[in-house]
Amino acid sequence: MSLLGIIWSMIAAACGMLGLTQAFLWWHNRKRIEFPISMLMAFSAMAIPLLEMNLVFSADAAHHDRLILWMNLAVATVLVSIVWSLRAILPTTRRWAAVLITALWIVGICVNFLLPGNLTFSEVLAVEPYMTPWGEQYFIAKGTINPWKWTADITVLLIPLYAIDGAWRARKTSSFRQSRAIVWGIVLFVLIAGTQAILLDTGHYQTPYTISLAFFFVILSFTWVLAKEAVRAGKLDEQIARTLRETERLMRINMMGEVAATLAHEINQPLSAILGNAQAAEKFLARQDPDLDEIREILADIVRDDKRARDIITNLRRMLKGDSSEDQKADLESVTREVLAFMERQLAQNAISAQLHAEKNLPRVCGGPVAIQQVLLNLILNAEHAIIEANATKRVIEVRVSKKKGGCEVQVSDSGPGIAEEIREKLFEPFVTTKKLSLGMGLTVCRRIIENQGGHLTIENQTKGGACFRAWLPACTL
Repeated sequence: MSLLGIIWSMIAAACGMLGLTQAFLWWHNRKRIEFPISMLMAFSAMAIPLLEMNLVFSADAAHHDRLILWMNLAVATVLVSIVWSLRAILPTTRRWAAVLITALWIVGICVNFLLPGNLTFSEVLAVEPYMTPWGEQYFIAKGTINPWKWTADITVLLIPLYAIDGAWRARKTSSFRQSRAIVWGIVLFVLIAGTQAILLDTGHYQTPYTISLAFFFVILSFTWVLAKEAVRAGKLDEQIARTLRETERLMRINMMGEVAATLAHEINQPLSAILGNAQAAEKFLARQDPDLDEIREILADIVRDDKRARDIITNLRRMLKGDSSEDQKADLESVTREVLAFMERQLAQNAISAQLHAEKNLPRVCGGPVAIQQVLLNLILNAEHAIIEANATKRVIEVRVSKKKGGCEVQVSDSGPGIAEEIREKLFEPFVTTKKLSLGMGLTVCRRIIENQGGHLTIENQTKGGACFRAWLPACTL
């Protein structure tokens, strides 16, 4: 079996595997332009060793002419892909240099297919046989060098200069550390493959074409760097997700702090009632002939107030903890009523009334009830702050729940001054807020919660004054 054939087949298979790796990375990172370019580079490089293998085993001059024609196209595709992949990975490379190299290869490929012969030889004159050190015969074409071949040869010098210049300009950035393996690979590739090709074509050196091996190492360096970036990006996504979850938890705690006075009052009421009823029961029992019916009523009141206190504490713990599963469905009207009941006393203390308008027969929506409560609580707190800071004469928060476009929408409107236009467009961005002593993360997290369930959260100013938040969630079909 031919050793040369085995070597070139292995190189082609390796380039194909690297191309599939790039395709896999592109599938999971479709916004990264370097992945499809590198995939094209790898698959084009896979064709080069197959063409080289056919060249060295063919004694036919016309066959050599045709194979070199297609090899030049494959080489051009690989080199242009290298240039633009490097620019995507290393933005400090010069765009004009990438355009120049691409333009030179476009001219070269036009010459390759439109003029007689190919870009390497205007005419293949002969095919001469040679022997490898281990006794295997191979063939090398001899012919008239095409005067337009300089368009390809000059890129042998331009590409390493382009890569080194880009690396030098990025030497103090993280991009340099990520791309230096590629830059060194390109430099070594040009020194080895470029020099060999020029010497072979001019007849100064006789050996089988092996530029595919140099291409393989360049593609391997690209794949190595991009795969490392993909792994690093995956870990970063996990860290961001953990940070966002922690932010949501801290936001819930912050909101609970804002309504702490209301919570204390709500819990104090049933506890005071329990204490009063227990003391009354003691007095009744101290009598010689206690009224058992009265005592039973007192005990029933104690049980009712105890359950009320328990429900308040349970709801608080549930809101602080969050939903244990994202795969849930919720009754949007019930969730809204719970939040308004929770906020009723605090709103009343600030002379603000909350009005709920809900349509009948609303479908259940996707999302955990606690997560939706968190969003509504934040929106109602925002509305409350807007009314208080504006010292509005009309102190009303309107909440509407209605069917809309295959789901349900809840609107939270206030009677405040509305949101300034320059702030309104950025209100859902992190750290943007109109409130004092606020981090500006509440609405960012709220939008993320809604969008994670396939919904959307928007804000607009009303013509009658005040702001209106609209949170839409799709109906849950589970």
